[in-house]
Amino acid sequence: MRIGLLLPKSSHESPSSSRPGTPCSFTSTAPTSLFPDTASDSGLSASELLGAPQTSPELESCASKQFPAPQATSPLILCPQKHILQPRPDTPKSAISPSEPTAPQPRPASPQPHPIPPQPRYGNPFGHVPSNAAQEWERRKRDEGEVNDVIDELMRYEGLEEVKQQFLDIKSKVDVCKNQRRDLKQERFNIIFQGNPGTGKTTIARLYAKFLHSVGVLKSKCIKETSGIKVASKGSMGIKRKIKNMLRYSGGGVLFIDEAYQLTAPYMDGTGRQALDIILASMENNIGKLVVIFVGYKDEMESFFEHNPGLASRIPYNMNFADFTDAELWKILYDNIHNQYKGNMKVERGMDGLYMRVVVRRLAQCRGSRGFGNARAVQNLLASISQRQAQRLRKEKTEGKNPDYLLFTKEDLIGPDPSRAAGQSAAWAELQKLIGLDSVKECAQSMIRMIQLNYHRELAERKPLKFSLNQLFVGAPGTGKTTVAKLYGQILADLGLLSRCDVVLKNPSDFIGECLGKSEAKTRKILEATVGKVLVIDEAYMLDAGDPNKEQDKFKTGVIDTLVAIVQGVPGEDRCIILVGYEDKISDMFHNVNPGLSRRFPIQRPFRFENFNLPQLQQIMQLKMHEQDIDCTPKALEVAGDVLERALMRPNFTNAGEVESCLATAKMNYEMRQSRKPFEDQAFDGMLEPEDFDRDFNRGSRTEIDCRKALNGLVHESIIEKLVSYQSRCLGARRHGLNPRDQVPTNFIFKGFPGTGKTTTAQHMGQIFYNMGFLSTPEVVECSATDLLGQYVGQTAPKTRKQLEKALGKVLFIDEAYRLIYGQYAAEAVDELIQFFGRPSHAGKMVVILAGYTADMNLLMSTRPVFSGLFPEEIVFENLRPEDCITLLLRELEHNQIVTESNFLRDSTSEGYLAVRRLFHAMQLVPSWSNARDVKYLAKQMLGKFLESMVQENQQARTLSLKQVTDCMMQVIMQRRDRCVKLGANDSVSLPLQPSLGGNDAGLIIAAPQQAPPPIASDSVICTPEAGANCFAGTDVSTDAGYSDGQRHTHQPMPSRARESIVDIQSNGPNIYHSQQQSGSHEAALRERGASDAEWSELQSAKVLEQTERQQHDARLKQLQRDLRVAEAAFATGNGDDIDRLTAKLDSIRDELSSIQKLMQDKEKVQQALQAMNRCVYGYCWTRVAGGYRCEGGMHFIANNEIRDRVC
Repeated sequence: MRIGLLLPKSSHESPSSSRPGTPCSFTSTAPTSLFPDTASDSGLSASELLGAPQTSPELESCASKQFPAPQATSPLILCPQKHILQPRPDTPKSAISPSEPTAPQPRPASPQPHPIPPQPRYGNPFGHVPSNAAQEWERRKRDEGEVNDVIDELMRYEGLEEVKQQFLDIKSKVDVCKNQRRDLKQERFNIIFQGNPGTGKTTIARLYAKFLHSVGVLKSKCIKETSGIKVASKGSMGIKRKIKNMLRYSGGGVLFIDEAYQLTAPYMDGTGRQALDIILASMENNIGKLVVIFVGYKDEMESFFEHNPGLASRIPYNMNFADFTDAELWKILYDNIHNQYKGNMKVERGMDGLYMRVVVRRLAQCRGSRGFGNARAVQNLLASISQRQAQRLRKEKTEGKNPDYLLFTKEDLIGPDPSRAAGQSAAWAELQKLIGLDSVKECAQSMIRMIQLNYHRELAERKPLKFSLNQLFVGAPGTGKTTVAKLYGQILADLGLLSRCDVVLKNPSDFIGECLGKSEAKTRKILEATVGKVLVIDEAYMLDAGDPNKEQDKFKTGVIDTLVAIVQGVPGEDRCIILVGYEDKISDMFHNVNPGLSRRFPIQRPFRFENFNLPQLQQIMQLKMHEQDIDCTPKALEVAGDVLERALMRPNFTNAGEVESCLATAKMNYEMRQSRKPFEDQAFDGMLEPEDFDRDFNRGSRTEIDCRKALNGLVHESIIEKLVSYQSRCLGARRHGLNPRDQVPTNFIFKGFPGTGKTTTAQHMGQIFYNMGFLSTPEVVECSATDLLGQYVGQTAPKTRKQLEKALGKVLFIDEAYRLIYGQYAAEAVDELIQFFGRPSHAGKMVVILAGYTADMNLLMSTRPVFSGLFPEEIVFENLRPEDCITLLLRELEHNQIVTESNFLRDSTSEGYLAVRRLFHAMQLVPSWSNARDVKYLAKQMLGKFLESMVQENQQARTLSLKQVTDCMMQVIMQRRDRCVKLGANDSVSLPLQPSLGGNDAGLIIAAPQQAPPPIASDSVICTPEAGANCFAGTDVSTDAGYSDGQRHTHQPMPSRARESIVDIQSNGPNIYHSQQQSGSHEAALRERGASDAEWSELQSAKVLEQTERQQHDARLKQLQRDLRVAEAAFATGNGDDIDRLTAKLDSIRDELSSIQKLMQDKEKVQQALQAMNRCVYGYCWTRVAGGYRCEGGMHFIANNEIRDRVC
């Protein structure tokens, strides 16, 4: 039921009217006039609603009582018993019921204790604005003799200035038409009423119907009232039948359609629009017989006007019902207080005093917003005042005081002082007791201070500072958002800012409808049901409609637009909406949706719910255990802290939810532990032990380092020792009360060649660091650099972020990390990695391993210096020695229960062992050597050969012969030989270069990702299978030839001049390998097939010349350095006469030193550029010859003009 309030003027003088009047006698002052917007559809005909009024027993009982003329009130009152409209005795009957002028039949009188006394005289504190329309009507009646009872009745109402003027304008048009003798049946008088509830639209609509009849526009007095939803539900045939009956039985009349915008609402599935088309057609076909009044809110009538372009011509009139002014609201409140309490209620500082003015100004803050209730809002306000008074009176009576039941105090009217109310609020005290949430408590305290500031500004009659009760709660799950939301609502209710303290929890799916238009209806229904309450929308970011530059989700857009339309977020609005979610996603939503949402919610100052830290989680654990009457040992509480600390690392950490889960696990384990005991030994005291929280709780405090056994034989001993040192640091830090995370690194670089154990070590790192308590799970997330890179602009960052978030609390192993140097999106991925690792919230929550070849990883770190700073710890994986390869091969064979004849692989002095070692050493010279990976492949091949021979020869013993072993190894060597690139004498290979790294790396020469460079060759003699095993006899293999300690440790690619020998693999001849002695010289061993004699001779001459120049430069450099030291010493001790000479000498020495150093630097740059071009597949150094540079193998040549552009 929609209720409207109308305040008519009287002809007598009143404090709020400047017009003089004569005293009159009347029954009593009436309460504020209320008009139900019911229609004939409710069961009452129009004549019954507008006809002869009924007199209530209350009026009859006081009919003989007369009072002096009081302030003007409404001509209509609401009977307290029956809620039906009643006329005032001093109001003309024609103004109420033109259809039934007979006098009302009195009801049996019932005794009333006291009549309502006249209103005392109070001046309206907000003043009074005279009605221009009323003055014009008085002039027209006086000067022109115009008469109209309906307009007389309209002019007695307060406000409605635009409506009054519109009535006069319509009457003027009718009078002009009559004077011109024009037929009024050709004129359209359809009209639209727009305004908020409580402004009298329904009552004025009835007056409009009577007015049209009074001026002769309509002959029929019939008025039919309905609503848009009823019309739409009955469909086009229903409204067609209704109009047909009006025309047939009453000759037409007025059709009143309330909330007409519902006809064009999307959720009506088109039925309302069809009915509207019928109405529009009937309006045109029955001009002069049928007038339609459409009523609705101004904003929502926009879709109504958009339905048909011809609406504006068919509906020529539009009346806007403005919200009541402060003066009118005060008058309504004053009348309500006076009539409800029969004139006995007093107000502190008077009815026109400060506190009443504050009350009215607070109410008026919502004026102009959609849904402002006007007179209805006044009624709700008075109900709140009465409720506060009742609470105060009950408290005073409990304290033994003698309260005044007929006094509204300051606190009853405007509520308590916020600072005092907060101190007395149980919800506020409970909020302060919550563990953690310091930022939330500070935000709540700031809000209280703001409310207190506005409270004092209102008392000083200054405008309050605007702020919204709506809030954003952002944070992870389990941080207390729902709990705080309930307390927040109760605090607002205690401060008098909300009429109710209920908390309603919703999620986005509750708002989204099944089809277009339903979302708006569901949202509106939820908002209307939560007035005066706290509405919490959890996971609110799911209402994000998507990128505004693309097609958005219309269902979610409808929800947000409805929120913006209904929620104003202004002081005085009796609602509080809290949006809950993750801060980044909430921010994205505000960026994508209706900008008006940002004005209604404080996006810049949300309530941030931070994750609980470990001490706070332990406090929560103890609190929950106390609530459940559970106890635990101190050690158990420490273990529970370790469990929660590991849980902190997980990406979806649920804070207090993790505490609940941890405690539930402990209770379950406790029950299982007790159930395994005999019944008489079972304890029921609820004392939890460490193993209840974590069955393997002592994994991090074991004296034995468990990674030795797990990794022994899989990786080099130096790697195992490194990992053991990390475990020792962790154990020592715990024993001395230090934080192990500050002592043990979590970001690593693994450098080394393929098959050296990088991946194997990484897979064990998960268990190692989990045992140390650094991770929430031993899981290892493996990916390559390619998995971090996108395929188009904007894809790389989210793809990288998703991979990193997936690995929180785990080990992230990024293989081939050197690929982050190349590609147009690599820099974006590196920037995202830097940003992610730099966040404090992610610090120490995961172990990150970057793996790749030594040279390439060094290049990556040199090109990304900021990135390099995040990975200070390096673990270098050496190439497996031949002895290690034999050990690994033996393990693989024994795993399949295969042994070698005479166990020659276990005897390091046997000829078979030495032969296999020599072959392994030869295999390592092949560029594609992959260490353990190739050893495992060899073992697989040997097993296959054994199985073949076992079937063919009916062999029973599981024994491999030396020939089978060497044949398999030679087969692999030949296979890898065939895969090498063979080039002619004048051929060259130009490998594609990787894309530039962009402007920041200008001038930097970056090599393509390289394959593992060939290890250093050693003295070796390798025979063909045809040569038999005799060729191995007496052969000495130097496995350490060419390996210095520093070189083995760093794994840098070595220049060819440092190699002792190289394998020359040939396809013909009995001997496919030539030792250094057979080749004749070291230089001959370096010569590549295809290099001509002339080119080789030129290269050797150039190398000799280059060596000579280098020696000369070195000698000169040493001499200059000695001269410089002598000159500096002489300069320090010399006298004034020698200063100039010594200074000149020092400058000369320094200039020559600088020139030599620059020359050497230039040569080094040239070598780097030449290596970057990857022309030589063996990675040889280059020597300057005529016209350019030639590799030390003699086969590859690069011209000067090719290298010049790269160096410049």
